[in-house]
Formats: sequence, C-alpha cells, structure tokens
Amino acid sequence: MLSFSKKPLFDEGTTEWLWECFAWALRNFDRDLFYSHTVLVTPTKVHFPDQADDGATLAQLILDRIKSYMALQKWPTRLIPVTEEMPPAQPSPAIAIHGPARGDQALIEIQNGQALPVCYDPILLRQPDLLIAMMAQTLASPLAHLVQELPPGGDENIGHATDLLAIFMGFGLFLTNNAFNYHVGGCGSCRPKGVQLLGELTEGQMAYVLALFCVLKKIPNREVLPHLKGTIHPFFKLAVKEIKRKKEALAQLQSL
Repeated sequence: MLSFSKKPLFDEGTTEWLWECFAWALRNFDRDLFYSHTVLVTPTKVHFPDQADDGATLAQLILDRIKSYMALQKWPTRLIPVTEEMPPAQPSPAIAIHGPARGDQALIEIQNGQALPVCYDPILLRQPDLLIAMMAQTLASPLAHLVQELPPGGDENIGHATDLLAIFMGFGLFLTNNAFNYHVGGCGSCRPKGVQLLGELTEGQMAYVLALFCVLKKIPNREVLPHLKGTIHPFFKLAVKEIKRKKEALAQLQSL
C-alpha cells in the first residue's frame, strides 16, 4: 500500500486511488512501452498534421494517429459516423488478446472477424480536441475490461480507470482540457444547458493524473502549460509539486 502525507490536494482516499490505479496501468499495460514509446500528445500540428478534403477521410486520419500514439496500431477498428437516424447501438464484439495488448507484437482477435467500432459525431470535426479526447476514451475502454486484474475498486471504477488509461497512454491534455466542454445540450435541471462531463474523473483528477504522467516521464511544466487551459495551470503546478514530494510513492511506481 502506498503512503501519503496528511494534506493532499484531494482527500486521502481519492489521492491513493489515483496512484494505485496508475500502478495498475503500469503493471498491466507495458511499463516499458510507457517509458520508451508514450509521448505527451499535444493539440498541435506536430502531432496531428493531417489534412483532408472530406470529413470521413480526416476522421480516419485522426483515428490512425491516435492508435499509433496509444500503441494500438494492430487493433482493427471501424469508424462509424453517428447520425440521428442510426438504430440503437449494438453491444461491442468480444475481444481476445493473445500476447501483448499494445505495440507491434500485439495480436488481437475480435469476435467473427469484426473490428472495434469507434463512433464519432461528424460535427465534432469542428472541435478536433474534443473529438480526439473522445476517440482516445473509446480506444482505452476495451483495455480496461480485458485484463484479469481489475482496477482498484473493481468493476464500479472501470469508467474512472478508462479515463486514467487514456491519460496514461498520452492523451492527458485532451481529456483535461475538455472535461467540461462537450456542448451537446444538457438535462436542464442539473447542468447548464449545453454542458456535459466528458468522463468519470473530474477535471481536477484528470489534471492530477496528467501531472503524475509528466513527473514519471520527466516532462517539465514549460512543455505542458502552453497546451493546458489557463484555468487549470495553478492546480496542475500544485499537483506536480505534491507528487514530487511523495518520493517513496514515486519510487514504488518507478520500480514496477
């Protein structure tokens, strides 16, 4: 069990879960690949230089980039544009992993030779940062379900673990920046119209996991802050400082 100081940014249980879940990700999703391959993907042309004359082609190019950065290039996927006339969503096909889940040696078997469906709203091509965040979540979701070791807290925390996995695989800037920016209408009584949460983790929790990612990868703040929403800067910098103070916990993660 990891130990923590008495005054974390979150309550002790939340902080401990975030660290334990990151340890779960390192144990189950190739810690060597994390250190050797994973990059902090930025919302810039450096990481997404592609252009296309039509939306479907552009969406496919974006998805292919995401799969490459997440080391899921061997996963067969099928891009599905969402329309109002679409029939109800069907259950995702059964997936089996033979060997590594990620990287060039991954061998993925999907029920009846199908491909993993990745649904997207073509309107979101106007909000590429949000589109990328949602695609990254979609690709992380089956991973969280496939490993034998459940994330800390079990099945009820799969959604939270999916968010953390997307950040673990390099997409922390996209998830954190878009935690409250999914403008598709609201329920009216419980949230401002047009605002919806992106995932299960809160914005602050996403920023904390992003900070943990950057500390472990030795990415300085100056390479992160230009791409992070200004309102999140103060919390992110506090999170980095808190994480660096937890030398024993950091050493335990690094030793996995």
